[in-house]
Amino acid sequence: MTKARDLADFLGDNTSLSTINNAYAAGTLVPTVTTTNPSLIINGDFRISQRGTSFVSPGQAVYTLDRWASGMQTTTGAITVTQETDVPTASESGSNFVNSMKIDVTTADTSIAAGDRTSMMYRVEGNDIAFAGFGLAGTRYMTLSFWHKHTKTGTHSVSFTNSDRNRGYPMEYTQTTTDTWEKAELTFPVDTTGSWFTDNRIGMNIYFSIAMGANYSGTANTWAGATIYGTTTTVNNLDSTSNNMLFAGVKLEAGSEATDFQHISYGEELAKCQRYYEERRIEMDYTDDSSASTVYRTYTIPVQKRATPTIAVTSGLSYWQGGGSVALTVGSNVDINATNKKWNVTGYGLTNARGLLNGEVSLDAEL
Repeated sequence: MTKARDLADFLGDNTSLSTINNAYAAGTLVPTVTTTNPSLIINGDFRISQRGTSFVSPGQAVYTLDRWASGMQTTTGAITVTQETDVPTASESGSNFVNSMKIDVTTADTSIAAGDRTSMMYRVEGNDIAFAGFGLAGTRYMTLSFWHKHTKTGTHSVSFTNSDRNRGYPMEYTQTTTDTWEKAELTFPVDTTGSWFTDNRIGMNIYFSIAMGANYSGTANTWAGATIYGTTTTVNNLDSTSNNMLFAGVKLEAGSEATDFQHISYGEELAKCQRYYEERRIEMDYTDDSSASTVYRTYTIPVQKRATPTIAVTSGLSYWQGGGSVALTVGSNVDINATNKKWNVTGYGLTNARGLLNGEVSLDAEL
């Protein structure tokens, strides 16, 4: 069946059997084989955004769309990060993207101080990039590809660092036409020195420069033993509130060639994101197996976390008893703790522990 499909695609519907046989015999019929490598970037198509879809003035290392964090270290400029539906078309990208990430400059900074640095960053878990062999001898390559649509034309930069940020490799790409989708493909050599984690800690940082001070800028296409987040010729995207930066289809893969973006199901992408962060809802859980003054519940975490998560109440946690509601406040009348596989709620000081537990919590195990 595969052979027949290849023949039909290659020769057309009206080709005779003798023509097909002659083509195979002559070796002139070679089906096209398209390959694609898996990406080390989770949520590179920006579909998942559990925390919301708009993030005003996010601070340093504050996560926005899932797995994407702000790197804001500036005293003047400010941005808003949003999930958008402005994407490259299928005809130009060869892919049906649905979402993009937009960085909108809301407060300008026309003079970047040497110690200022502003970027969006992605942290790759060491377990995911261990196979690449960073810090080991040998010649190997990685390739980052993505679609970009920036207001500022000219030179932009991306930088790759280790967890300690004492090894850095900045690269440049060009926005040729303002506010137009264009594609960047950046191939870089795997670093053969330095310390690179291969466990559940940060294996690699990737910084997409917005504006970069001289103290954190370096020479393009060179591994340096310093904290480098961009290149010396990177444009200042913070110089006007008219400036926007959009990204779509971000992919990091092994090898020296960029292959097509690999789409996976929404559920699979969400589960990958939930290794690092998720929100869980307690939907009126009836408890009647507790003592008169204490309620205790253990909930399984469907997706095992990267590490023991920090747990917080994101929507009022309450306990309903006898037709009334008792607010549960962490540190007052409720304790919440977690492992990477389960989380526990203990409410105490209650007059009647037979009732309904309700509320929402977040479990954060981000890098």
